[in-house]
Amino acid sequence: MNLFSRAWHFPLTLALLLAALFVTAPPEMQGDLAEYAVTTVAIATHGSADIRLEDIARARELVPVLKEPYALLEAGMRQGSDQLYAAFTRGREAKVYAIHFWGYPALAAGPFKLLDALGQDPFKAFQAVNLAAVFILGLALNRLFRSAPKALLGVGLFMLCGGALYMNWSSPECLSAAALLAGLAFYASGAPLAGAMLAGLAGQQNPTILFFFGFAPLLHLILDYDARRSFGANLAHVLQRRYVLGLAAGMAVFALPPLFNLYQFGVPNIIAKLFSDPSMIGRARLHSFFFDLSQGMILGIPGLVLALALWGWRKHPAGAARELLVLGWAVAFMLALAVPALAVLNWNSGAAGVMRYAFWAAMPLLFVLFLRLSRSAQWPAWLMLAVVMIQSSAMLSAASYLYVEFSPLAKWVMTNAPRLYHPEPEIFAERLGRNDDYIQNDKIYVRAVNGVVVQTLYNSARPDAERRLCGAEGTLTAANHVTASARLWRYIDGPVTCTANGTQQQQTWQYEQFAARAGVTLASGWGNPENGGGAWNGVWSHGARSRVTVKLAGGARPSTLLIVGHYFDGNARTRIRIDGADFGWHVLTQDLRLPLPAGTKGKVEIALEHEAPRKPDPADPREMAFFLREITLR
Repeated sequence: MNLFSRAWHFPLTLALLLAALFVTAPPEMQGDLAEYAVTTVAIATHGSADIRLEDIARARELVPVLKEPYALLEAGMRQGSDQLYAAFTRGREAKVYAIHFWGYPALAAGPFKLLDALGQDPFKAFQAVNLAAVFILGLALNRLFRSAPKALLGVGLFMLCGGALYMNWSSPECLSAAALLAGLAFYASGAPLAGAMLAGLAGQQNPTILFFFGFAPLLHLILDYDARRSFGANLAHVLQRRYVLGLAAGMAVFALPPLFNLYQFGVPNIIAKLFSDPSMIGRARLHSFFFDLSQGMILGIPGLVLALALWGWRKHPAGAARELLVLGWAVAFMLALAVPALAVLNWNSGAAGVMRYAFWAAMPLLFVLFLRLSRSAQWPAWLMLAVVMIQSSAMLSAASYLYVEFSPLAKWVMTNAPRLYHPEPEIFAERLGRNDDYIQNDKIYVRAVNGVVVQTLYNSARPDAERRLCGAEGTLTAANHVTASARLWRYIDGPVTCTANGTQQQQTWQYEQFAARAGVTLASGWGNPENGGGAWNGVWSHGARSRVTVKLAGGARPSTLLIVGHYFDGNARTRIRIDGADFGWHVLTQDLRLPLPAGTKGKVEIALEHEAPRKPDPADPREMAFFLREITLR
C-alpha cells in the first residue's frame, strides 16, 4: 500500500505531524518577545499596530515576565516622552510602535484570537505561524522532489538544520528560514510567483533577504544555462514574463516595511537608524558569524557541509563545474545575507545555540543539497544516515546551553587550546559574565580555569590598560601572546606577564582577578568583589581579620609586596603578616612596598588585621575597614 497514493495524502500527513508538534511542544517566550507580544495584542484587539495603554495591560497580564519593560514603556507613554523603552518608538501623531515591523504579529493575530477564545495560551499563535511556514515548505519540497516521502525527509532535514531550535520561539526566525527555503524551491521548480512572494514575506522581518530577488534569477541562469544559445538568449529565458512578474510581486510584499517606516518614521528602516553601526562590520564579526564556536553557523550545519563536500558533484548534467558554480552562488548569497547583519549593535543577542541570523542565512546551502537530491532517483542511505546523525547531535548540543554561556566545544577549546579561539569581544564578555549586556571599554575580562588565567581581554585604547593589567609602574612584556580583535580589543592567552623598570618581573591582582579567582584566593574576611568603577573596583574587608593568598607565576621569586586600597571611616592603618612574619602596622593608602621573606616562591599568604572595623549602616551585616584594590608583587 502506498501511503501517498492520493495527492492530498501528503499535505494531510504533514499537517497532522505539525499539529502534533503544536499540541505537545510548549511555546518558548524568546527573541524580540516584548515587541511581538504587545503588537499582536494590539492588532488582535483594535486592528492596528499602534501600541495603546490597554494593549500593554493585556500583554503584561499574559506574559508576567515582561512586567518590568512594559512598566517602562507605559511610564514613557503616560509622560509623553519621545524617548521610550528601547524596542519602541513614536511615529506620526505621536503614536507608539514597535521597531520591528508588524507583519509577523499580523499573521499571529488570527490564531491569537482563536486560541484565546478556546481558553488556550494565546501566544501559542507564534508557534502556529512558524509551523504553518514549515507546512508551506513541505509543499514546496514536494513540488521540487516530485516525491512525498522525499519531501517529508526534506522537512526533517530543515528541522535538523535549525528549524527544531526555533520553531517554538515567539520570534520570526523559523518563518524567515522556512519561507526563504520554500521560496527558492518554488522558484527553481517553475513557480516564480509563489517563490518570490514567500521570499518577500521572509524579508519583511529580516531585510537582507532582499538579495533573493537578485540571487534567485542568477541561480536560474546558472542551472539552465545552455552553451548552445547566446548569452542574450539565456538571459531572455531567465527573464520570461512570468518570472519578472513574480519577482515584482515578491518585491511589492517586501516593500511594505520600508514604506511603512518611511511614512511613520521618515526612514526606510528605523532599526538600522537606532540599533546598527556600519563601523561594526569587520573581519572579526564575519568570522564570528560563520565559525564562532558558541553561536556560529557551522555549529548548526556540520553534517550539511560534510554532505556537500563528499557527495553530488556530478548530479548536474553539465558536470562538476556547474555544481561548483551553484555552490559558489550559495556562498555569495550567504555573504550577502550576512554582511549587513554584522552592523547590529547587540551581537550576542538571544539565540538557541546557533545565532538567529546564521540559522536563516544557511538556507541557500541547504538548498544546494536539495537541488542535488532532486536530481537523484535514489538518495544514498549512507549519506542520509550520516547527515541525520551528525545534525541530530548538532541540534542536541545547540539546545544544551544558554546564549549567555559558552558552548561545550568552546569551553573545551578555551581550556585546552585558548590560542585557537578568540571570539568577537562582546561574545567573550557577555558569556564570561553570564549576562546580556553591552561590552564596556573600561573593563578587563578574565577567564580562569582552576585558578589559572587562560585568557584576558582588554581594550588597548584605554590609557590605563597596562596599569590595570600590571599594577603600579608595570608594563606588559613581549612574552605575552597577544591577539588583536575588533575595535582595539586585545586577547592575552595564558597568565599575563609584566615587568617593572624594564627588568623586574611583576605580578598584579585587581578586581578582575578577585572576581575570577584567577591566581588569588580571598580566603576569609572579605565580601564579594565589587565593580564600582575606577577607584571602587575591588573588595571590602569584613570583620577584624582578612586573609588572602596569591599564586606566583612559575619560577617567580618576588622581593617586594605592594597593597593598594582605601579605608572606611575610623580606620587609618592595617597590621600585615606575610607568610606568618609580622610586618607591623602600615598605612596602605601610601605607595609602600614591603620586603618579602627571603626565598618566597610558589604562593604568598597575606593576613591583614584591621584597626576599627564597623558597619556602614545598622541594617548592613558587613563590618568594613579596608577596600582592597590591588596586590602587586615585584
